[in-house]
Amino acid sequence: MGKHHDKDFKIYAARLVLEEGRKPRELAEELNISIPTLRNWINIYKETNEVGSAESSNGFSGLSMKEEKDKIIKDLQEENEILKKAMHICIKQPK
Repeated sequence: MGKHHDKDFKIYAARLVLEEGRKPRELAEELNISIPTLRNWINIYKETNEVGSAESSNGFSGLSMKEEKDKIIKDLQEENEILKKAMHICIKQPK
């Protein structure tokens, strides 16, 4: 059975090739992965970052970058509201 690499590792490897100009053959050897595997990660990275939402069983994300940002913003807003309510409760209670 082959090795399983996490999402961050796949993105890191793809970015080394695409953004830093590393040669796929050399990088694959350095990271101890096959060249076709690295090329697959590169293609998935290109699709998810250029097109938006690319669905794949080995994909990096099911959400586009905008959807991910919107979800993070929504989560932070909900957390902020909870903290505000908790602060009011703590202020109103006598010590």
